[in-house]
Amino acid sequence: MAKNKQSQELTRLGLIALIPLIISAAALWLSPAILPQHIALDFHQIALAAAAIFIVFFAGAGIGTSIGANATSSPLPNILITLLAFLAILPNGVFFLALGAAQRHFILLVLMIYLLARDLATVSGHSAPRWYGTLRIRLTFWAGISIILIISRLLLWGYY
Repeated sequence: MAKNKQSQELTRLGLIALIPLIISAAALWLSPAILPQHIALDFHQIALAAAAIFIVFFAGAGIGTSIGANATSSPLPNILITLLAFLAILPNGVFFLALGAAQRHFILLVLMIYLLARDLATVSGHSAPRWYGTLRIRLTFWAGISIILIISRLLLWGYY
């Protein structure tokens, strides 16, 4: 019974965590008809932050499994993923590397897909429950759709 309650709670929290991404995608596509473009562009920044939090959370979960008693992998890839997510959300770039908005979202999308593949491998290796794999697929699917909608709107506006 505890496992079922845990899966329900994590599913609910995961779906709540998607709200900023979904609202951001909707705000960008409702502009300029309903929202001015300058306000909609603020939502793309919110989406970057929300996606980075999503990535850092799941990378941290991976670090937790990589340092457990039965750990077979290094936490280094998860730490690098966290750093890449951090670099992707910096608005003015760093170390002479300035990325456009669409490129920053694309990096976060790739990181999400990588983490999904890693988590599905963990589930198939029986290190995580099967419901976790299903939840991760659902969360990554909707986050990915939202980010693809955001990227496409930014590209249509020429706001790279």
